[in-house]
Amino acid sequence: MTSTKRRDPTTVARVVVALVGVGCLLLTAQGAVQATGRGVAFMTDREHDLPALQHQVDLETLWQQFVEQVPAGSRISLTPARANKDLWQQRLSELAVLRGCVVVQVGPRDYSVGVTTVQRKRPTSPGVRLVVRKVG
Repeated sequence: MTSTKRRDPTTVARVVVALVGVGCLLLTAQGAVQATGRGVAFMTDREHDLPALQHQVDLETLWQQFVEQVPAGSRISLTPARANKDLWQQRLSELAVLRGCVVVQVGPRDYSVGVTTVQRKRPTSPGVRLVVRKVG
């Protein structure tokens, strides 16, 4: 005489549902890991960091205009900018030193140099312009 143990149908159904749930969880986790990896790569890629790119374009534009409009070795005074006054004051001082210019606050000077904001034509076009006035 052989005795066979019959399994309860609800137990079998519970095991099957648990296995299907674990399989779905693994598939979902795989997609979440891939999406997170792509998001981190997107955020750390400087090409997609628009504010940093705009700032870099602004600095390069100011440097190019400074080289074109202000002769090396000139004495300049800085005109305060309306927006980001401290930032542009510092950056213009740095550009002047790189160009060999002397920044003066009082006394004789050759040029007055300032920054004004302009409307960007594209998201990556310059948002600032150098304003140079010959004083002496």
